[in-house]
Amino acid sequence: MKADMDRKEYWDQNYLEYWKQRVEEADDRAAESQVIPKDPVTGSDRVIRDLLMRHPFRQGNVLEVGCAWGRWFAFYREHGLEVHGVDISTAMVEAAQKDWQEQEGIGSIKEAEAEALPFEDNRFDNVTCLAVFDATYQHQALAEMFRVARPGAFLVVTGKGDRYFEDDTAALDAEAGARRKQHPNFFTDVPAMLNQITAQSHTLLSAYYFPRRGDFGQSRFVTETQDPFYEYMLFFEKGEHRFAFTPFSADRSLTFNAVRGTG
Repeated sequence: MKADMDRKEYWDQNYLEYWKQRVEEADDRAAESQVIPKDPVTGSDRVIRDLLMRHPFRQGNVLEVGCAWGRWFAFYREHGLEVHGVDISTAMVEAAQKDWQEQEGIGSIKEAEAEALPFEDNRFDNVTCLAVFDATYQHQALAEMFRVARPGAFLVVTGKGDRYFEDDTAALDAEAGARRKQHPNFFTDVPAMLNQITAQSHTLLSAYYFPRRGDFGQSRFVTETQDPFYEYMLFFEKGEHRFAFTPFSADRSLTFNAVRGTG
């Protein structure tokens, strides 16, 4: 489809170096981005690592969906996992293969879309999707991640909620900016997603909700909330049953539509 071709081309246009710069400045513990002035820094490896360390991986292997240049491969190897990665971007996959393909404990590094993972059912003990889920067709990508995970497998997903605080101007500006440059951006109806996940016998192990844009980078979160939130990090265990998901995300948040309209 043309939309998929455009999406792939977008990720191959200078995004590798841009995202590396965003990650590097986040790990410097700055509060404000120098890559995009006045924007909060993205979630750093330090924050994600700290949260991952709270939840032990299953022994065996791991598939990272949206592996980029192998940003998390060393972390997975520290935990004794055989590492596999996929990414939609040719540039990202080539960078990951160059740095990692011949190293011990690295399995396949493939170019593939999250919505069509090139693996058989029940293949992986762990599946991660970090800072990528909001750029996928989420109900299809999630179905694929559960498909390739074994029963009892550990899954981790981060994304953006579709209802954040109406006075979160940084989030509103970011959403407007992403739309202007046609950045693939999908916002999750998290309760609707969780209802479908639990209905399929999968288990939500832990949840972290980051109320405002920038809170992820500063590790400000709550573990339960009825309030709006901008980002989330969710940990699951796969159950015995797996079915298709119906859509639970949209390319516009409810908050943006309410505050700034649909234009």
